Amino acid sequence: MGAELDRRVLVVGAGGHARVCIEALLDSGYEVVGCVSSDGTGAPGLPCPVLGTDHDLGEVAASAGATHAFVAIGDNAVREALSARCAAAGLPLATAVSRFAMMSPSVLLGAGVAVLAGAVVNAASAVGVGAIHNTRCSVDHDCTIGQFAHVAVGASLGGGVAVGDRALVGIGACVLPSKAVGGGAVVGGGAVVVDDVVAGSTVVGVPARAMARGPR
Repeated sequence: MGAELDRRVLVVGAGGHARVCIEALLDSGYEVVGCVSSDGTGAPGLPCPVLGTDHDLGEVAASAGATHAFVAIGDNAVREALSARCAAAGLPLATAVSRFAMMSPSVLLGAGVAVLAGAVVNAASAVGVGAIHNTRCSVDHDCTIGQFAHVAVGASLGGGVAVGDRALVGIGACVLPSKAVGGGAVVGGGAVVVDDVVAGSTVVGVPARAMARGPR
């Protein structure tokens, strides 16, 4: 089989995020054979056909001749679950890097990662499987981004930041150097993290503070 036939990818997800990821996959040298979604429908303007539902992704991938899958879903937990289903179907995860991203050659990228337009990932950083570096985010040197984490649009991480598995750093948020965002934590949009964020917590504001729990 020729090398060009070894890079045929089925995209899992067919919404707006999928449209962005498809462009990055094309930039990365993949042929996108189509998409699957939860209900078999796709967003307007999707640049490839919706071939079925994600319940039948193995069969759809085989029929389309896909050699890889890419999970284009923003929700971290859902992306992780669907990635596991791709692995069970024998589909390795493709990695999508936009030609408009700036990434140091010393960055370690896991499979299934998205690095989208305008994103910057600097030297000696490591990115876990299935993580998203969304549009125009900035990840400075020596950062560690966990599996299925999401650094959202315009978010900024100082040097040496650690973001745990399945954590979300929201739109426009900032994390000061050497701070840690624990696994499954959420940093709200526009927040400024000046202290470590406890795993599973949600922080908001400037400086970021844990959200108060309402009455039971």
